[in-house]
Amino acid sequence: MAFTGKYVLESQENYEAFLKALGIKDAKDHNNEEIITDIYQNDNFRLTKFLMDKTWNNTFLIGKESELETLDGETFKTTVTLDGGKLMIQFPKYVYTAEVVGDKLVEVNTIDAVTNKMVSKKTK
Repeated sequence: MAFTGKYVLESQENYEAFLKALGIKDAKDHNNEEIITDIYQNDNFRLTKFLMDKTWNNTFLIGKESELETLDGETFKTTVTLDGGKLMIQFPKYVYTAEVVGDKLVEVNTIDAVTNKMVSKKTK
């Protein structure tokens, strides 16, 4: 249950460049926006992100093909892995990894040569 909890974004790197690499046209500076990540880990995972006026929710079983949704609403099938405490999801255009380090959730999104790193602190 290492992942279970609610995390509030503390810092991020290259978010604007990441959005542009994804082809998001309105890739303005989002550094001051509150992003909350809520994770529930049991037999399955539930990963919910609250950002701006959007809520993005995915539920999956580790090692089993699941249908997930991208931030822009596109659905796709993938198999989520958990290796060495690091969660990995292969999205259609990028790779997402997440791990818990102390009371921090460290998420990394990589598309081509652009890497976005987000560090969030677990709330009480």
